[in-house]
Amino acid sequence: MPEASPSTVRLRKIGRTLRTIREESDHTLKTAGRLRERSSSSLSLIENGNQPLRLRDLAFILDRYAVPTDLRAALLTLAEQEHQSGWWDTFKDVVTHGGRDRATLEDCASLIVSTETTFIPGLLQTEEYASAVIRGIRTSHSPSTLNRYVEFRLARQGILRRAEPATFNVIIDEAALRRVRGGRHVMRAQLRRLLNDSEQDHVSIHVSPLTAEAGPDYAGEFQLTDIGSPPILSVVRADHLTSQWTEEDDAATTQYREVFEQIRSSTLPESASQDLIHRIVSEL
Repeated sequence: MPEASPSTVRLRKIGRTLRTIREESDHTLKTAGRLRERSSSSLSLIENGNQPLRLRDLAFILDRYAVPTDLRAALLTLAEQEHQSGWWDTFKDVVTHGGRDRATLEDCASLIVSTETTFIPGLLQTEEYASAVIRGIRTSHSPSTLNRYVEFRLARQGILRRAEPATFNVIIDEAALRRVRGGRHVMRAQLRRLLNDSEQDHVSIHVSPLTAEAGPDYAGEFQLTDIGSPPILSVVRADHLTSQWTEEDDAATTQYREVFEQIRSSTLPESASQDLIHRIVSEL
C-alpha cells in the first residue's frame, strides 16, 4: 500500500531552509515560535518537512524572518507547486507517495540528467519495453496492477512532449542497449525509439561504450532533477528493487552534477552514440 506520510521533497527543502534562517538569526525553536506565533513543536514539524503549510502561513513566517525577495519567491514557488494536483493523483491506488512525489518534480523540471547502466531510461521507454521490465521485476503483482505501473511510467514521459519540454540529458551504458528485454522485436522498436528521441533538441543521449574505463567517478545509476533555472531545488534519486533513495543536500547534488559531467566526458559524442545504436539494431 502507498505510504501515508505527508513529507515530500519540497516540504523538506522549505523546512531545511527555514531552519537555516532561524539558526542564522540566533533563535531557538521556542523563541522563534513565539515570534512566528507558532508552538515550538509545530515549528519543528515544519522544519523537518512533516507539516504542510498553507501559502499564507508560509508567507507570514517569511515576512517575520525578513527573508530576501529572491529566496522568498523561491520558497513560495515550491509551496505553490506542493499544493498542485495532477495526473499522478489517479495512481494513488498503486504508486507510493515517494513515486508520485518524483512525478511532481519531473513535471516541474527544467533539467533532468540521468545515468543508466541496466535499463533504457524510463522517460524514453516504449510501452512494450516498459511492460517487459516491470513484469520482470514485480512478479507477484496482478496483471491489472502491472498495467497500472506501465501506465504511470508512460504518463511521466509527457514532460518531454509538451510545448515547453524539460531538457533531458542521459548517459546510457552500452550494456543496457544490448540487453534484450521482451524479445528482439521489442528491443529493436525500443532502440529505434531512442534514435527518434535523440533527434529532439531537448533530448541528449550519450552512450558509454563497453570499452570505456569506468574510473573512480563511475557512480552507477542516478537521476538528477532541477526545478527552475537557476535551480531553486535539485534532487538526486536512485531506484532500488523495493525502494527509492534520494539525496537533497545542496553539496551532494552539486557533487553528482560534477560526476555526471566527468562521466559524460568519456562517453561517445551524440552522433557516434547514434551510430552505435544503429549498429546494435542491425545486429538484432
